[in-house]
Amino acid sequence: MSAENSKVRAVLAKVILALLSIVVMASLLPLLETNIWWIRFLDFPRLQFIVALIVLLLLFLAVRGRSGWMGWTAIIGTAVALGYHIHKLYPYTYLAEQSALTDASCAEGQSIRIMSANVKRRNESADLFLEQVARVEPDVLLVMETDAWWDERLSVLTDSFPNRIQSIPEDHAFYGMHLLSKLELISPEFRFLFDADTPTVFTQLRLPGGDVVGFTGLHPRPPLPWSQPTTLRDAHILSAALDARASSGATILAGDFNAVPWERVTRRAIRIGGLLDPRVGRGLYPTYDTKSYVMSWPLDHILFQPAFTVQNFEALPKFGSDHRAVVATLCYQPNGTSEVPVLRPNDLTEADASIEAAIRLADERQ
Repeated sequence: MSAENSKVRAVLAKVILALLSIVVMASLLPLLETNIWWIRFLDFPRLQFIVALIVLLLLFLAVRGRSGWMGWTAIIGTAVALGYHIHKLYPYTYLAEQSALTDASCAEGQSIRIMSANVKRRNESADLFLEQVARVEPDVLLVMETDAWWDERLSVLTDSFPNRIQSIPEDHAFYGMHLLSKLELISPEFRFLFDADTPTVFTQLRLPGGDVVGFTGLHPRPPLPWSQPTTLRDAHILSAALDARASSGATILAGDFNAVPWERVTRRAIRIGGLLDPRVGRGLYPTYDTKSYVMSWPLDHILFQPAFTVQNFEALPKFGSDHRAVVATLCYQPNGTSEVPVLRPNDLTEADASIEAAIRLADERQ
């Protein structure tokens, strides 16, 4: 090997080593307990980090000469980061045991099909969305980022969904919400948790068989650069989980959580609410961003307590929004035997602290 080639390989090895070190550090930063938006955002692209780490490691091994302590440190760090990502994503593979029991059959009157969709307010492909609703035939339809334009388009569903409640924002806001239902809505209401323009719908649903179950539809604010930490989002999700925990009946939570299922806040909410995630043991089912092959992760959720079993769960094809809709067909079985994750000693304390921080932040912004 010529001296010139050796120099080129040495330079490449240093560049790749630097990139590898950056990706390793970015992989492990979400271990920190913080509400800083960019650190929490690093929790999203775990699958992308796995691919980047493997590619960079293979390149480094191909071009390196002798590995000094920095090289071996990077290799060990890469192994640790890969193990961490795999540990986080493993529950959402077919290798893991399903947390929510699958039940292909269901007694008459006990089945409920939920569809949840963020239509994106500037998306004006209502026809595509309405065609999808017609194909899916949900019993309950939660629609987010609606406005007056979408309210008019959704009015064609009145005959199919005679029961509805909506919160239509002013023109400058993005967080409208519609809940359309074939089932009776009992005491439906919108609450504005921590932020005046972020609605959350709470209601009970009467199943065809007569049983009553709870439903919460939420769409918390996402973490945004510089202006929006995860404080409000986390407290929003945890508040919904606490409400489910306090409910006397079985509850379903659905919506665009702006959080991935393996995030700390989502896992904590699942433990607090005694909830099941149909993705566990079934797959990732990414829903955002439909316009990107790189930025793709599951932000839209349908979670439920163990009185429900799963007949079907899927992410639907694109319809013009930056999100895919998700649909779950559930069977209400009050004596369900699914096991929920065990509550950890500090879960409720951490939830209270998160909610107190969100209250302070909301007060400061008024």
